[in-house]
Amino acid sequence: MEYISSDRILWFPGWATTTSAQIYSSLEFIEINGLSENDTFKISIADLSNQDITNLLPLWANIPTHKRAKRLVEKTILDPNLFWRDYGLPACPDQEIDNKKNEICQLVYLPWCVLIGEGLISYGYRQEAAELVTRIMGAVTQNLERDGCFRQSYHADLGIGKGESNSLWGLAPVGLFLNTLGVQLISPKKLRLNGINPFPWPVTVKYRGTTVLRGQMKTQVIFSDGQTITIDDPGTCLVSLE
Repeated sequence: MEYISSDRILWFPGWATTTSAQIYSSLEFIEINGLSENDTFKISIADLSNQDITNLLPLWANIPTHKRAKRLVEKTILDPNLFWRDYGLPACPDQEIDNKKNEICQLVYLPWCVLIGEGLISYGYRQEAAELVTRIMGAVTQNLERDGCFRQSYHADLGIGKGESNSLWGLAPVGLFLNTLGVQLISPKKLRLNGINPFPWPVTVKYRGTTVLRGQMKTQVIFSDGQTITIDDPGTCLVSLE
């Protein structure tokens, strides 16, 4: 096996991460020649045994069948011993690691949670998506009240903010909230409603002069010119002045 040594750092042609690199399921032996007394050699492998939030992304990509998605949601995402925590979905739920990595794993990163939330909605788990939004907002509002700022991430069990202050990563997920609510704002004169309000309270949305009052079974839309439309159809409908 040929290797190239530069400043005592060894690398092997073909091992670099490129489109031409080969991946093997097993390795029987490695033979190394030409090492001096001061050279060191280290072999590392990827540890794929631990779960992390990226394992849930097929739900967002609409890949699994509804049967497999049901198992993923009910057996993994909604399991309080894994991902379903008080303040959102942690990066990785495994506790059997050293303290430093454990703290990182227990952090909630909102961009990942938003993707999983969108996946929940696409497979019909709107109520669960609403609960996820509620838990995330519990962490966001807690830190706004205490520190007056958003944080880059939040602890899954405590809601304590971590990382940079006022990071974009820590902003309230407005897009996921509106999608869960079933409100798509197209323009000040046009919007789309879908389903019913899954939150346990009425929600008011104001957008450029238009007000949407979303109750449990009835929605009232008040446009900027005062015209009012009431919708009690739980299906998808387009509301427009045009």
